[in-house]
Order: sequence, then structure tokens, then C-alpha cells
Amino acid sequence: MAIRFSMQDGTFELGHYQGARIYLHPTFFITAGVLASPFWHRFNLTGLVLAVLFIAVVFASILIHEIAHAAVAHRYRVPADRIDINMFGGLVHFRFLPRTRAQDFAITLAGPMSNLALGLVALAIIQMIPPAEPEMITYGSHTFARYAAPSMAQRLLWGTAYLNLGLCVVNLIPAFPLDGGKLLHLVIEQRWNPNLATLIVSGLGLVFACVSTFVLIGTLLAGFPVWAPPEFAINWRAFQAARQGYGGWDAFAY
Repeated sequence: MAIRFSMQDGTFELGHYQGARIYLHPTFFITAGVLASPFWHRFNLTGLVLAVLFIAVVFASILIHEIAHAAVAHRYRVPADRIDINMFGGLVHFRFLPRTRAQDFAITLAGPMSNLALGLVALAIIQMIPPAEPEMITYGSHTFARYAAPSMAQRLLWGTAYLNLGLCVVNLIPAFPLDGGKLLHLVIEQRWNPNLATLIVSGLGLVFACVSTFVLIGTLLAGFPVWAPPEFAINWRAFQAARQGYGGWDAFAY
């Protein structure tokens, strides 16, 4: 299927999975470019090539995460309408909700577990690559061993491992609209009620959002900005709604 550009919303239609069309938002490249900054910040050819390859890895990792959600949902006969890849990661739009909490739990957990698997596979491949032999350098009467720098493949594999393990951890943070928040919400909702679940998850989300803000400020001052979800605004809205008795995951998940 040819890539098609939509003038209406500025997205690229890349293909489809089980009938769900896959859309790439141009804002994705902002986040991907920041994540790839350790490769391109020196502006040499090797770094630029690695940055481009790593951006492709970021896209593939997010897409696999979303397809994992859709694949498990398809198993439970919950069809997906579309898959979006954007600056905040990705999102699968389902036609209707799963029939049971157990199905919802499995569908939600599939995304982070796919990134965990990718990260572990990358680490396993790295271990199978034999280390480069050190270069022996003689200076006067002394001989020194200068260890060879990692190859492009090794650097890309390390980046893939760190990225996917990071995606797994970040997505399991208990906050709106992350997978970890949905998992905790399902557990509390089953034991007590949706309103309490929303209150607890959004409260935790506010804490993590503040931590994320402080990390961003600190790393920005250090010259290497790092930002991670969750967003403060969406968790604040959910928290306020839960206090007024209008809790529920679906009202604040997107």
C-alpha cells in the first residue's frame, strides 16, 4: 500500500493492521529527534546515520507496542479502528470496549510487554557479538591497550535496548493515560469502584507529573533535556472529576 498524505489533519497513512489504518503524525519526529540527540549532537556522518536509524527504531518500537495491543484485542474479537503514532507515543482506537476486565487487562499489558521483549532481545544480541580486540599502542618504552569503540551496530542495539526497556517502564507508571494507570484502575475498580480508582490513579499521576517536571528542569539546565509522561493537565482534570463523583477511565484516557 502506498503512503498517502492527508491535507485534512496532516497525517501520513502508512498501511493497516487487521483492518485498522496506521497513521503517522509529523509531530512524532519532534520526540524521535530528541530521543536520537545522543547520536546526532556531534554532527558527524556516523552520528547522523545512527540518528536516522534510531528514529526508525523509535517508530518501529512504538508501532510494535500499539500492534501488540491490537493483536491481543483481535484475539478477543475487539476490533481496532485505527492506530496513531504521534509525539506522545501511540494510540489504538477500538470500536468497543472489551467484554471483561480480564480481557481489558491482557490487552493493556500487551503493549509494555512487547517493549520488554524487544529490549531483552536487543541485549541478548549484544551479548552474542564478540568484543573488538584492543589496539596496542607503543609510546616510548611503554605499551598501552586502547580499546576499540563500539561498532555502529552495537551502538544501535544498545540504543534499542535502552529505548524499549525505558518505554516498558514509563508505560507502566500508574497515571492517566498510561498503560500502568489503566492496569491499576482496573484492579481498584474491580475491588471498590470506578470513582475511587480514578481518584487514586490521577493522584499518583499528579505526583509523577511533578517529578517529571523537576527532571526536565534539571536535565535542561545540564544541557540534555529529558521529558517523560505523564502530563499534569489530564491527571488534574481526572482528579477534580473524581472528587466530584464523576470518575471513570474512558473519560480521561485520551
